[in-house]
Amino acid sequence: MNKIKSIILGGIAILTLAGCSDDTFNEFYDDPNGVTKAPCSTLMTGTFYDKDGRDYTFNAYWRVYTWDNIFGKYAQTCGYKNNSGGVYFYNDGYANDRWNAFYKRLAQFRNLQNVYENEDEAQQKNDRILVDLAEVFILDHATQIADLFGDTPFFNAGMLGVTDNFDGSRPAFNDDVEIYRHAIKRLGELYTDIEAINNSKTELVTKTLTAQDYINKGDLTKWLAYANSLRLRLAVRVALKGDLTAEGQAAIKECMTRKLVEDANNQIEVASDLDGFNFWENFRDGYKDINNVASQPMIDAMQRVAGTDDPRLQTMYVKNAEGNYVGTNRTETNGEQTEKGSSFNGFGNKQKYEERYYSYLEPATFTGNRLFVSPIITAAEVWFLRAEAIQRGWATGDAEAAFKQGIVESTKWYYRQNNMFEAAADEIAGGVATHYTYPGDAEVETYATALWATYSDKLEGILTQKWVNFGIIQPTQAWNDIRRTGYPALSYPTDTQAQNMKELPNRMMYPNTEKANNRANYDAVVSVQGDDAYTKLFWAK
Repeated sequence: MNKIKSIILGGIAILTLAGCSDDTFNEFYDDPNGVTKAPCSTLMTGTFYDKDGRDYTFNAYWRVYTWDNIFGKYAQTCGYKNNSGGVYFYNDGYANDRWNAFYKRLAQFRNLQNVYENEDEAQQKNDRILVDLAEVFILDHATQIADLFGDTPFFNAGMLGVTDNFDGSRPAFNDDVEIYRHAIKRLGELYTDIEAINNSKTELVTKTLTAQDYINKGDLTKWLAYANSLRLRLAVRVALKGDLTAEGQAAIKECMTRKLVEDANNQIEVASDLDGFNFWENFRDGYKDINNVASQPMIDAMQRVAGTDDPRLQTMYVKNAEGNYVGTNRTETNGEQTEKGSSFNGFGNKQKYEERYYSYLEPATFTGNRLFVSPIITAAEVWFLRAEAIQRGWATGDAEAAFKQGIVESTKWYYRQNNMFEAAADEIAGGVATHYTYPGDAEVETYATALWATYSDKLEGILTQKWVNFGIIQPTQAWNDIRRTGYPALSYPTDTQAQNMKELPNRMMYPNTEKANNRANYDAVVSVQGDDAYTKLFWAK
């Protein structure tokens, strides 16, 4: 792919950080541009982070504004304007940017693999863990790309910096079934390898990881939980339908016996101010500028228990001027929303907060919070995965207990974000940002028990509350579950004014740049999969 050539400089990917200076980066991590040959430790760090700041793991303005905005609308986890003609539209340039971001990371990982493979045995003993951790991260994003587009280049992609063969740098597209099969198998193998290294790691390994691993700071028990929880996510996704149901169900059983993300102590997330990287920089502006209003389906899901609000609700949204929680929904027309709202922040007008018809995001938690973390896999998601697996008979256990623990962990997570920033940006919130006190596990469990009882279809309850947990922060995962299960059941009316995207799409179409730069392989994949927004992926309902 032509795009990869611009990323590689002498076989070394450039590493700088958006949101902080080069000096900040160099103070904490080796700069590969300052050495003749970057070591594995630096290449691992480079695999984790995009030098341009257009990163899809960590919170950033670019991700929120160009990407989460799309899927927040598709999953209806955020409120938005029902603009006729553009309800389901997305910008091809944004899809191209997401595509490029992954292949830049993959190219970095290929360089890491190449350096490692050319080391002597003694050096490989210390560096093997670096390759393992980077591969867990890459498999996470490789499957995310497959979830978006379907068949994608992977097994032979990202090799230009290694082979220096430009003519051979345009890889074939791989079947998304095979990408998933590989990821589920490799994550199981990587878990075993990381576990062995964790039990016998040298002082040098410990020192290197502590310095270079800014996701988990060298904590291999957290990496074990990351690898296995990611594997559980993928296995559950394919266990219901498609060519990998048997393999998915078998992997689920194994995952349930291994270390998983369980609570805040081993949650996989990156602190926004870690090492001075300022991941929060402009992140909150993404929500100030667009979709800073509530989703009515989200509110409905949190007001399901008669007379009792979900304890998460107050940390997520602020009541409107009349003291009610009100969000937008797909049954409203553009004109109705404008009349009700006059309008609201993110829809082009500057209606005062205290006059709003629609509820908006709680500033202490979101738009005023400079310390909001970047979640990769939360404990709540994993408990809901467990609950679904048990409820479907893929694993043994108590589905209700797992569901309730998911509510507890989700509630704790949102309260932690709400209380994280000491001075919640009065200039943004108009002085209405509020820090709330966590009500305690017992009270949340009581609510979760009542909530469970409201669902006659327990799978609907599990998937809907998992969707609430994803919220505005992980909308792509919410969209995946909607495509996979149909839960929660949401209204998606036809956009009769649209020229092309009249219905909710089932996949993203390949970027135009990939069509131009990798034409022969693009034509080959289109002959098999097609390139239509309404083609369903192999695991989709």
